[in-house]
Amino acid sequence: MKIAVFFPGIGYHCDKPLLYYSGNIARQYQYEVVRVVYRDLSRSVEEAFAEALRQTERDLEHVDWTQYEEVLFVSKSIGTAVACAYAAGHKIRCRNIYYTPLEQTFDYDPQPGIAFHGTNDSWAGTEQITAKCREYGLLLQIIEGGSHSLEVQNDMQRNLAILQMVMTQTESYVAQTVSYRQLSGEEINRELFKHFIRHQNVTMCRRRDGEQWVIREDPFVDDWTEEDYRFLVECLHKTVATGGVVYGAFFENVLKGFASVEAELFGGSNRYLDLTSIHVSEDMRGRGIGGNLFGRAAAWARQKGAGKLYISAHSAVETQAFYEAMGCREAQLYHQAHVEQEPFDCQLEYQL
Repeated sequence: MKIAVFFPGIGYHCDKPLLYYSGNIARQYQYEVVRVVYRDLSRSVEEAFAEALRQTERDLEHVDWTQYEEVLFVSKSIGTAVACAYAAGHKIRCRNIYYTPLEQTFDYDPQPGIAFHGTNDSWAGTEQITAKCREYGLLLQIIEGGSHSLEVQNDMQRNLAILQMVMTQTESYVAQTVSYRQLSGEEINRELFKHFIRHQNVTMCRRRDGEQWVIREDPFVDDWTEEDYRFLVECLHKTVATGGVVYGAFFENVLKGFASVEAELFGGSNRYLDLTSIHVSEDMRGRGIGGNLFGRAAAWARQKGAGKLYISAHSAVETQAFYEAMGCREAQLYHQAHVEQEPFDCQLEYQL
């Protein structure tokens, strides 16, 4: 069974466009739809949040979360903070659609999802929302000139186009039924990767030239042989056996992405933990799976007391763009074993 819960904003009820049409999409994909209703909220964000959370507890007290295999939270404005706080309080694992999140939303450790933000949103700054989405590994769709309702003043045709784009992205996210979980050593074998496609056509790469980074043409095809897969399985087994973690992303019960983090701290005061792998199957790229895996890896490393993630990253410009979007930068201290093993990789770090 699947359930989609809708958390409105102050004055932005579930019958308004973003929540009305996304509700139709959820029903189209066989979600049971539940709408939270807020009454008489204060205009003060702090007071409105506290009252909205109390009303949410009341409206959802009848829901037996254990019967649902998939939970989707769709939220707007202050509802994004309420959805995060409610999920944390009840230990609910869910996917999320965040329409115009507030900076306060990120006080409640948002779970994976996609966020929509307008650059003219008077309730939230673009720079802060962008930084926070990177920190938590959320997909972010920015609407230039969009208000807190993702609309542009006095431009009906543009607003209709924005609404259509947002709903198209929303449906794509709803339809993407990808599940994530930590993998045990026993299930890591060659068969697990039977439908995984490593293939990547590379044209341009990021390379170090003296003291500068440059983009150079260096075309090649990156793929894995049977020997590469054998070595991968061996490495992931070792990661788990030595206290590290491996996360898998599954689509229709088939592995389509994975990430691994080693358990041993290094780098002195940097307190690095090594993100030794993060890959998404070619047929599933561009759906936010990499960002979701990265967010889980970062959260695990943070819990283990790390200060930073260390990444020896593939130099393809597409791969580098991903890490830049996540908020990574050049490592302050290079791991020499990585440099010697992959001299063309870019040595990066991510502040936790």
